[in-house]
Parts: sequence; structure tokens; C-alpha cells
Amino acid sequence: MPTITALANQKGGVGKTATTCNFAAALTDLGRRVLVLDLDAQANSTETLDAVGEYDMYDVLRSEETGVIGDAIVETAWPGVSAVPGSKRLSLFEQESLMTPEHRLKNAMWQASGLEEFDDILIDSPPSLGRLTLNGLIVADRVVILTELEPYSIRGVGEFIETLSAVRRNPQLNPALRLAGIIVNKAKLNTIEHQEGLKELKAAFGTDVVRSPYLRASTVVPTSAGAHKPVSKMRGPVAAAIAEDYARHAKWLVEEVA
Repeated sequence: MPTITALANQKGGVGKTATTCNFAAALTDLGRRVLVLDLDAQANSTETLDAVGEYDMYDVLRSEETGVIGDAIVETAWPGVSAVPGSKRLSLFEQESLMTPEHRLKNAMWQASGLEEFDDILIDSPPSLGRLTLNGLIVADRVVILTELEPYSIRGVGEFIETLSAVRRNPQLNPALRLAGIIVNKAKLNTIEHQEGLKELKAAFGTDVVRSPYLRASTVVPTSAGAHKPVSKMRGPVAAAIAEDYARHAKWLVEEVA
């Protein structure tokens, strides 16, 4: 079965969706078959990947049947990347009173046809610690936390790790869930503020947990998302350097479970 990785942060705006999509592209460059699950009601991964289907993640989570996620998998415009599209209707899922809502995604993936075709499943989690995020954490094998080097983002990392600990402690949730690492995004290491932020992040959570390379701040990333292309398909030396950083992280993701 595929390795399931949730990319998460309770704060929005850290570039989680762009990182998820570019990790997916980098994994396919390694010959991996990738499925992206868009759990975010903003559905930005869905838009970036041009993922269109008859069913979306809201339909999957509302279903009472097991294995239904297979019916919602669609091919995207990015070669080698498939997806289960997100939906603005997912915001309703956070508000509804559903029985055992935290296990809806697990139920939908149980013995689902088609999942065995993938090597990796990447979950684009919403920027919150609500039901949607919890559904993703329950089915994930590991979590990659994405953060900026601003003080409020670093504090958010600690709060998210407390959530992971709570999920692991509950035998009905996901005791096997592990933190794979913390990845720095939108880094401006030519500034004193970000240099100090990196020191604080490493001191708080450990040098080994904070993964390098640090993903630099650049307009090429949102530009590529707007063009519905991975950074590796953009021209210029900056795009090539950032694509190489994504590739190094993708290689680590594969080797981390080897």
C-alpha cells in the first residue's frame, strides 16, 4: 500500500498547497505514482492541479459506505499525479454533527479499489486543527509540518506537535503516526529576523527534525501555481534551484520509509 504523508500547519499562508503539489511532481520525477487528497475547503490543490471529477472529497466524507474514495480519484493535468478534488462544501463538514466524523476518511479508504496503484498519497491539510485535519491525521503514516520563520508560525508548530501527541496517545485514533520532519518555507535567510527564527526553530524542536534545504521565498512559486505548472517546468535559474530543493525533499520522503 502507498505511504501516506500529511502536509500540515494550523496556520494558513505558509505555502502548504504549493509545496504539496511540487512534492507530488518531484516524486513522479523519481518514478513514483502519486495521489493528492485535497482536504482543504479552499481547494487550492484541486485548482492548481486542474483536478475535475464527478465526486469530490465532501462526497467521500459524507458517504456511509467503505472504500468509496476510489470512485472520486481523477487524473490531473500534471503527468503522473492523480487527485481526489477538494470542495468549498468541505467547510460544512466542520460544522455538521456527524457520528464519528474523525473516522470518515479512514472508512472511505478501507479496502478502496485503486489505492494500490499508488506509491505515495499526499494529504493537503486545511489550515486548522478541526475535523478535516483530524481525519487526515488518522489515516496518515507520517506528518510533515510546513512553517515560515516568523514567530507566530514557530509557535504554531509547537501547538501542532501537541495535537500529534494527542492523536498518538489515543488508541482509537492513530498511535503509529509519526512526525517525519519540519520543512521551512518562504525563507529569507539574508535577513537577521529569519536567521534568528531558524535558530529558534532548531533549538525548540531539534536540528535533525528541521529538514534542509530550506525552501526560499520567491515569486516563481505562486507564479507557477497560477500557471498550473510545477516549478520544475518554469524557466530560469531561480526556478531550477527551487525545483532542485523540492527534488531533494522528495528523495528524502522516499528514503525515510526505506
